[in-house]
Amino acid sequence: MKRILILCTAFFLLSDCAFSKDNELLSKDFSHYFNYKIYLKNTSQHTSFKPYINANLDITQVIDSIYPYGKNIGKLKQRFFYNYPLIISEDDYRIVAYPLVNFSKGVDLINDKATFVNTRGFITKGRIGKNVFFFSSFKENQAIFPDYLHAFIDEKKVVPGQGFRRKFKETGYDYAMSSGNVTILLSNIFTIQFGHGKHFIGDGYRSLLLSDNTFNYPFLRIQSKLNNIQYTNLYTEFQDINYFLNNNIDNYDQMGYAKKYMSSHYLSYKLNKKLELSLFESVIWRTNHAPGANGFDLNYLNPVAMLRPIEFSINSPDNVLLGSNIKYVMPYNSYTYAQIILDEFSLNEIKNDRNWWGNKFGYQIGCKAFNAFSINNLTLQTEYNWVRPYTYAHYNPQQNYAHYNQPLAHPLGANFSETLFLANYWKGRLAVNLKLIKAKYGGSIAGDSISYGNDLYMSTGNFEEPSGYIHSGRPSDNDILMYQGNMTDIAIISFTSSYIINPKINLKIMLGYTFRDIQNQFSNNQTSFLEFGLKTDLFNYYYDF
Repeated sequence: MKRILILCTAFFLLSDCAFSKDNELLSKDFSHYFNYKIYLKNTSQHTSFKPYINANLDITQVIDSIYPYGKNIGKLKQRFFYNYPLIISEDDYRIVAYPLVNFSKGVDLINDKATFVNTRGFITKGRIGKNVFFFSSFKENQAIFPDYLHAFIDEKKVVPGQGFRRKFKETGYDYAMSSGNVTILLSNIFTIQFGHGKHFIGDGYRSLLLSDNTFNYPFLRIQSKLNNIQYTNLYTEFQDINYFLNNNIDNYDQMGYAKKYMSSHYLSYKLNKKLELSLFESVIWRTNHAPGANGFDLNYLNPVAMLRPIEFSINSPDNVLLGSNIKYVMPYNSYTYAQIILDEFSLNEIKNDRNWWGNKFGYQIGCKAFNAFSINNLTLQTEYNWVRPYTYAHYNPQQNYAHYNQPLAHPLGANFSETLFLANYWKGRLAVNLKLIKAKYGGSIAGDSISYGNDLYMSTGNFEEPSGYIHSGRPSDNDILMYQGNMTDIAIISFTSSYIINPKINLKIMLGYTFRDIQNQFSNNQTSFLEFGLKTDLFNYYYDF
C-alpha cells in the first residue's frame, strides 16, 4: 500500500504542473518564430501577460510553414528534423512528448576552469477534448559553472531560476526542476489554469512587474476576456528558504520552507489596434509560520476588489505594489513599450526634494523592431531599466517581492539602472544572437549590515526577527541617492551562433561566448566564457547580471 501511495504521489507531482495551449511562447529564444505575428499581425491578442493561454495561433502550423517537410521524406527523418518525436492523436485527445537535453562543455578562459552542463528530462503536453490542455516537464541537472555564477549559487543556495542546489563532486552542483499546468477553457470568456511554473508581465526583455527570473511556484490563474478587455487574477505561493535558518530553527528540513502568498490583478485594455494599456496590482503577505505573523488572509482572494483599499481597511502591514505597462505599435514593423512600478510614493516628498527613502519606484522604456532595415528575420531591441533604492523591499524581509532567494522582477533587485541591446537573426536553420548590457547598481558593503536598497532580503527599517536578531535597515530617511553603497559597474557582451536541428522542439547545436566585467571600489573581476553544446532551448535562464 505504501508503494502505491508513493507512486501516486510521484505521478501527481509530475503531472500537477503543466501546459497552456501556447506555453512555449514564454521562451524568448523559441518565440522569435511567432512574435512578429503576435505583436504586429494578431491585433486582438493581449501581449503582455505570458505565457499566453488564448492566443489565436497554431504553433505547429507556423513552424511547418517555415520548415516544410518536402517531398518523399521518410518518417524517421521527419520525426527527427521536423516534428515531435512522439505523437498520439485521436479526435478526442492529442499527446506529444519529446526529450529535454543540455549537453554542454565550456571553459572559463581567464580562470582556466572547465565547465559543463548535463541535463536530461522530458516534456509531455496535449489536449483532452476541445477545452482541456495540459503540459508537464521534468529536468535533472549536474553542472559546473563559471566562477561568478559559482559564487552566486554558493551565497544564495540556488541555481538562478532553477531551484535549490546540492553539491556535486567538489566544484559542481546537482539540481532538478519540474513544471506544468492544466488549462480549462470554461467558455469564450473565462479560462482557468492551475499548476506549478512561472509568469512574465511585459513586452520587453526584462520586467519590473513580474518576471520568470525565479524558481517555479504553485499558482492559480483565472483569465477573463471580453472584447478589447482582458482581466487576469493570479494567486501564488512563494517560499522563503532563509527564514528558519535566520531564526536558529534547526529542524526546518522537516517542516518545509516558510511560505508567503501573492494575490495580483492585471487589467489590459486595447484602445485600438496599436495601443495597449495595462494596470497591475499585487500584495504579498505571510502565512502563520511564526508568532505574530499573519495567517492566510481571505480578503486578498477577492478577484475584483482593489488591493490597496483592502490593505488600509484591515490595517495591514503587507507589501502592496502598483504598476502599469504600455505598448504602442509603430511604423517599420516595430513597437515601443514602457513600464512603471510604484512601491511607495509621496508627491509632497518629491516636491520637498529631500530624496526621501520611501519614494520607491522604477520605470522601463524600450523599442523592438522586426525585419529591421528590411532584412527578413532580423530583430533589434533596445531597453532601459531604472529602479530606486528599496523598491520591492519591506520592513519585514519575509514580505519582500522575492521568492526562493531571487527577486520576482529584475535580477538586480533595486537601486540600479541598466541599458541593453539585443540583435537576433535567423535564416533557415542557422541563427545568431548578440546581447550587450551595461548596468550600474549600489550594492552592500562587506562587513556593513546597513541596507543601501539593492538587496531585497535586507530590512528597510530596524526589524527584529523572532530570534532577536535586528536588521540595521537604511542609513537615513532622506538623502537616499541612486547607486548609494558599493557602486558597481557591469558590462556584458554575449554572442551565440546555433544550428537548429529540430525547430518544433528548438533542439540546436550551439556555440557561445560571453565576456563579463564587473568593477567596484573593492574589486575588479572578469569572466571570458566559451561554451559548446547540444540543447533543447525552451526555457529562459538569466545569467546576465
